[in-house]
Amino acid sequence: MLKIDLHVHTWYSDSTGSVREVLKVAQHKGLDGIAITDHDTLQGAFEALHKNDKLIIIPGAEIKTIQGEILALGVKKPIPKSLSLLEALKRIHAQNALAIIPHPTLPFFSTLKEKDIMNLPIDGLEAFSAITPLTYYFFGKNMELAKRLQLPVIAGSDSHTSETVGDAFTIINSESRNLRDILDAIKLGCTFIGGNPSAFRFKLKMLCGVFFHFFQEHPFEQY
Repeated sequence: MLKIDLHVHTWYSDSTGSVREVLKVAQHKGLDGIAITDHDTLQGAFEALHKNDKLIIIPGAEIKTIQGEILALGVKKPIPKSLSLLEALKRIHAQNALAIIPHPTLPFFSTLKEKDIMNLPIDGLEAFSAITPLTYYFFGKNMELAKRLQLPVIAGSDSHTSETVGDAFTIINSESRNLRDILDAIKLGCTFIGGNPSAFRFKLKMLCGVFFHFFQEHPFEQY
């Protein structure tokens, strides 16, 4: 059984945590590994693979598509943002990586409807996100959705500061610490949810950052 936080950001996207800080906290909290999933870049993941010699590092990215965000786990080549979701999924699977929908039922953060997900080659849902407001309420909704769609579930901190790394994690029943075995175990649904919600101050900080970036991209003159 491996404890891996499958949704971690670094200062290469919108986190305040350096790669070194993120790795240090993950080790301190007893994780076996982390997936570094910065927005639209693999720089943080590559740095972690270079610097780390203890943790399992899953290279990944949170990719912004026209229809919403998708977590790519196991990618080693960058995938451009602003593609159609279907094209992004094709490129993820061409690398034998996994495509996971993050925070699938959270308003404003996911635009995909259940009927859309049913018709897409999705590999799983992020059922538990430590940074999500009303964490357990959305956890219940996500688990119900995953059950209806018969999709595997994962958990992650969605950390935007090093302190929250490992607040939530996925327990993976993998045959080994090898990346391929871990990804296969996730796809087969050999996963369990672990961890707890992040402290409220971190959730508030993250939400403020999200709204700041939203209004930067969508000025009031547009309304």
